[in-house]
Amino acid sequence: MIWIVAGLFVLIFFIFYIVKIRDNKNSRPYQIEQESLTNGNVSIFMDNSGKIDVIPFNFNKLKQGRASDFPLTIRKPYTKDKVGALIREGLKLSSNEKSLSSKQLMETLGFFDWKDYSKGKKSVSLTCRKQEVALNSTIRRSDGSYAFRVRGFEKVLPDKLSNDELCNEVLNMIKLSI
Repeated sequence: MIWIVAGLFVLIFFIFYIVKIRDNKNSRPYQIEQESLTNGNVSIFMDNSGKIDVIPFNFNKLKQGRASDFPLTIRKPYTKDKVGALIREGLKLSSNEKSLSSKQLMETLGFFDWKDYSKGKKSVSLTCRKQEVALNSTIRRSDGSYAFRVRGFEKVLPDKLSNDELCNEVLNMIKLSI
C-alpha cells in the first residue's frame, strides 16, 4: 500500500514538473511590449565623438524636408534606451506645424551652414509610416548635403521596437553611412 502511495506521489510530481517546464518555455518575462512609434520623420547625425543630434522634420508642399522643431542632442556616455527614447521624442515633434528655416536650424546647432555642420558627421534618415519604420543610411556630398545610399528604403522594420532595438538599428545604419 505504501508503495502505491509513493508511486502516485512520484507520478504526480513528474507530471507537475513536465507541465511547469512547458509553461516556462512559452513565457518570456523579459520581453516588454513597446508602444508603437509615432508616425513622423527624423534625421539622425553622429559626429566622431559619438554626439548624436536628432532633427525632427516634415515635408512642405514641394515635398522638401524642413526641420519642424529644434534638434534634440545627446552626448556620451549614454544608454541605448536613452538614445531610443530621444528618437521617439523626435518622431513626436516632427508632426509639429512650425517650420524652421535652415538659418534658424544652423544657429540652434551653433554652425554657419550645412557644409560646416555636416563635416565629419554620418547621417541616417528614419521615417515611420503605416506601422513600419524605414531606415536609410546616407552619403555626404561635398556641398554638405546628404543623399540616400540606395534608392528606396534600405531597411524596413515593424513599428513596435523597444528603445534598445531602435538604437541598435540606427547605430548599425550609421556604420553604413559614408
